[in-house]
Amino acid sequence: MSRQEEVPQARADLDEPFGPPPSAYPYRCPVCGTALLVNEAIIDVGIGMATFQNEYYPGCMPKVGCPGCHGDTMEYVEQDEESARRALI
Repeated sequence: MSRQEEVPQARADLDEPFGPPPSAYPYRCPVCGTALLVNEAIIDVGIGMATFQNEYYPGCMPKVGCPGCHGDTMEYVEQDEESARRALI
């Protein structure tokens, strides 16, 4: 019996089942001025927590925790992602 040779798959083929990388959204803390790009998974958790506490309003982005002042004070900043990345560099 001959063993079939395994052909390595391209990296793009391996990543395809998982979909595109997650999006990041610009957030800024009005208290200490910290600015970050926040992963959409963290935002989804914030929406879930606000929904559980009956504090979520559809269309609103939740506040998330700030690593600078340790409070739930970071708010979504409406701007395109490219200018947000330039501002954080």
